[in-house]
Amino acid sequence: MESIEKEPQRNTREEANSVLLENRQSDKLSHEALIKLTKEAIAGIIETDPLLKDLRKDSTSEEIKAATAVAQGQAIQLKLDRGPLKSLIIVVPRKNTTILDLKKAIQRHTNVALRREGINKKISWKHVWKKYHLCFDYLRLTDDSEPIDNYGIVNDSELRYAKKRREKK
Repeated sequence: MESIEKEPQRNTREEANSVLLENRQSDKLSHEALIKLTKEAIAGIIETDPLLKDLRKDSTSEEIKAATAVAQGQAIQLKLDRGPLKSLIIVVPRKNTTILDLKKAIQRHTNVALRREGINKKISWKHVWKKYHLCFDYLRLTDDSEPIDNYGIVNDSELRYAKKRREKK
């Protein structure tokens, strides 16, 4: 008799475990479905909003905030000419932005662009800034603490990299 009583308990435990497992799987599916719905909703908003229509469907929250800031006049867009590579659009705040802030924004935007292209290389930015200057209208942006306004950089300005000259001793 004892063995008969234990078997139904074992079946009950197995059933309970099975139900628990099904609940966990259905939670996982509903979570994935929620993520899919959220992405579709964001993509729909981006497509229909006149301020955001130029953004990619897989835009980050930082990119959406930046596009909004540009539209409201709180930020400016700069084009970075990277020679043979595709140009990048860099967004920085309109006021109190230094050359160092600009360099950090370039690093962020470049890293996002590389990730989107499926390139998993890590860039040594210390090496980049040691070998290259940023240039605007043939002016080398050498002082990291200087505001970009002092160089006349405004919305839609074009920047480029220029190799640093070696100083002879």
